[in-house]
Amino acid sequence: MGRWLAAIPGLVVRPGQALARLATLRIGGPAENFVEVTSERALVTLLQGVAGRRLPFQLLGLGSNVLVPDAGLPGIVARLGGELKRIRIRGRRVSAGAGAPLALAARKAAAAGLAGLEALSGFPSTVGGAVFMNAGCYGSEIKDVLRSARLVELDGRRRRIGVAELQASYRSTCLGQTGAIVTRALFDLTPGTPEALLARMDELNTRRWAALPSGQPSAGSVFKNPPGDSAGRLLDAAGLKGTSVGGALVSPKHANVIVNTGGATADNVLALMRTMRDRAVEKFGVRLEPEIVLLGDLGERFSA
Repeated sequence: MGRWLAAIPGLVVRPGQALARLATLRIGGPAENFVEVTSERALVTLLQGVAGRRLPFQLLGLGSNVLVPDAGLPGIVARLGGELKRIRIRGRRVSAGAGAPLALAARKAAAAGLAGLEALSGFPSTVGGAVFMNAGCYGSEIKDVLRSARLVELDGRRRRIGVAELQASYRSTCLGQTGAIVTRALFDLTPGTPEALLARMDELNTRRWAALPSGQPSAGSVFKNPPGDSAGRLLDAAGLKGTSVGGALVSPKHANVIVNTGGATADNVLALMRTMRDRAVEKFGVRLEPEIVLLGDLGERFSA
């Protein structure tokens, strides 16, 4: 596999990359083969090879909302870089590579006097990840300002999709079913004053960070909010703050966040998530769905 990957122009290959270093929870084993993909053409070639060889494949963004298995991931784990991280501004439109941090795209837009991404600037995601899951914060969602996105299907086909075709809803788009990879997003923003936009961005981020635990690795919200309610409120009311399994702890500051107090494993986190899910069912009859992405076989194990 290594020779085939090394022969693809635009790939940087790192066999055995420790994934815990790339995940904000600081949990997970190695990738069999980790690749940085620096162009859309390289991604197409890679995906065609993956499909032809029937290899396991996983795209990793900033690692902020994922749980990686303790045994690591087989096959290929990819991250977008190079030209797929470039941000361009023309008039009221911002074109951002899917590998670019959403926070950077939002700050560049605000500095250019373009409004619409400020509330999303604290979301710890790449642009592509934010589009994939229709990221939202403070009443704003990515679909509100997205005009279109470039995609590469898992068989290597390229196409452009309009925002309506994404079928975006709360923390979801059709890409969750197709698995297509976003390579670039085009945002249609509105004029504003740079100073006011940057100040608003800083205000919202300060509020967001004040509500979340700091100083310990975490992956943000563990469960999606159920309709008309808050997962954090339910878990708090169920008395889950401070509950732990091994090195995994439900934050005393936010009941919908698990922190790694040191040496936590993916199995610890998964067991704690099951406890949180089951307690919400017992107390309120509400079955919470994971917002954190469970990689490898973790999703099946959680649902079992």
